[in-house]
Amino acid sequence: MEPGRDAPVEGSGRVTENGRRAGAGRGRPGDCPAVLMPNWIGDFVLALSVVERMAMHRGIRPTLIVPRWLIELANLLTDFPIIAYDRDSRNQWRASRRRVARRKFESIYLLPFSFSSAWFAFWTGIPRRRGIRKDGRGILLTERLKPSVRDRSRHLLAEYCAVLDMEYRAPDRWEPKLIEAFEKYRGCVVLCPGATYGPAKRWDGFGELEELLGDERIVLLGTEGDADAYEKGPLSARSHVEDLTGKTGLAKAAGIIAAAKAVVSNDSGLMHLAGYIGTPVVGIFGSTSPRWTRPLGNAVRIACSDESCSPCFERECRFGHYDCLKSITAMRVRDLMEEITPAKRA
Repeated sequence: MEPGRDAPVEGSGRVTENGRRAGAGRGRPGDCPAVLMPNWIGDFVLALSVVERMAMHRGIRPTLIVPRWLIELANLLTDFPIIAYDRDSRNQWRASRRRVARRKFESIYLLPFSFSSAWFAFWTGIPRRRGIRKDGRGILLTERLKPSVRDRSRHLLAEYCAVLDMEYRAPDRWEPKLIEAFEKYRGCVVLCPGATYGPAKRWDGFGELEELLGDERIVLLGTEGDADAYEKGPLSARSHVEDLTGKTGLAKAAGIIAAAKAVVSNDSGLMHLAGYIGTPVVGIFGSTSPRWTRPLGNAVRIACSDESCSPCFERECRFGHYDCLKSITAMRVRDLMEEITPAKRA
């Protein structure tokens, strides 16, 4: 079955000859739907790539409902209308619901699969609500996709294509969306040593990699504390390394990545951001799987292990050894980076 094209849909409506329900998924002609976007940077970027393609294919301008903390990044990456989604308190949640309800959308696509996202969509009064039937939220949806649509053996894009009723396109077929680069950092190598998910996604070889990179200008990006000590000591202690972890917003980080010659990153939001804007990227995978969350684009290389217990998708190693990360050498990562970056001129 082609992911997204013939995804199983449950809900009201006449069933057509090809098995689709009349009116399912695509909305009425001229309908510019709302799309509730994911809350994680990486998921947001992957989802946005499908929304961009959907908008071009159907000739529409969907409105994105975006978590407040991702608004800056969203405004940089797209010119779609945006509604801020606040939910830290009951009053904020109600204000967000009113902002959406006032727009009188006919349909909404729910990319997060949480119960809370369906609950929110239900209370906006939008009549057509499409998403995955999971965690008891099916009763809140009018177009329900079977839970099997969420499948970690396929790329996450397949899931988003199914929800948005688009034909699946492999991540390496993505055409980068160029943004303005921060010229001060032109030609640097960006290292992203963090991963919010947990230690099973954090490789500890960045210090050794920095030594192998010789006199390359290096910039560290991530949240505060990501550049803390590894086996080789703090990365930020070296003279040609600029530590910007915890010191940039997402928009500035994107501008630096756009200027870089390459990015080396754990499986994280910044890895996906690099892929979206077309900077060559080496993604390091421990407990997670590149089959599910490989970055976008074709200037991509993957460092992962063949340990029998990987991928486990756990935040911490249940065996305590983290062999899926330890088996990835700095030399291997350096060689992968060199495959996708221009040779240095003499």
